[in-house]
Amino acid sequence: MEIKESTQGDVVVLTLTSETISGPEVSDFHDKVKGLIRDGFRKVVVDLGNVRWFGSAMLGTLVASLTTLKNSGGDLRLANVAKRVDSIFAVTQLASLFSTYESVDRAVSSYIVKPIESKPSN
Repeated sequence: MEIKESTQGDVVVLTLTSETISGPEVSDFHDKVKGLIRDGFRKVVVDLGNVRWFGSAMLGTLVASLTTLKNSGGDLRLANVAKRVDSIFAVTQLASLFSTYESVDRAVSSYIVKPIESKPSN
């Protein structure tokens, strides 16, 4: 599995590339997330557009990474999830844990908190 890192403001985008992700290589991903937290990053988007399938080890690692980020006051969001990969989340009933977006740009934009406009008083 190849992990490419880029930043958009204070959001880190991790682009994963691999036809199938399984086995011991998944620990590299969680280590990467822990390193981002040490470096002060708390907002992470995982681009799964180049991943066609992953096993239970990667699913567990995504859950662990999400938990690690949330415990640090952050979040992990998924982008470009293939239908086959999305089915893993549905079957395991873990879909509700993750916020998923059809593109990296939308996932990054989802971190922008828009201020509530106050109504002018008369």
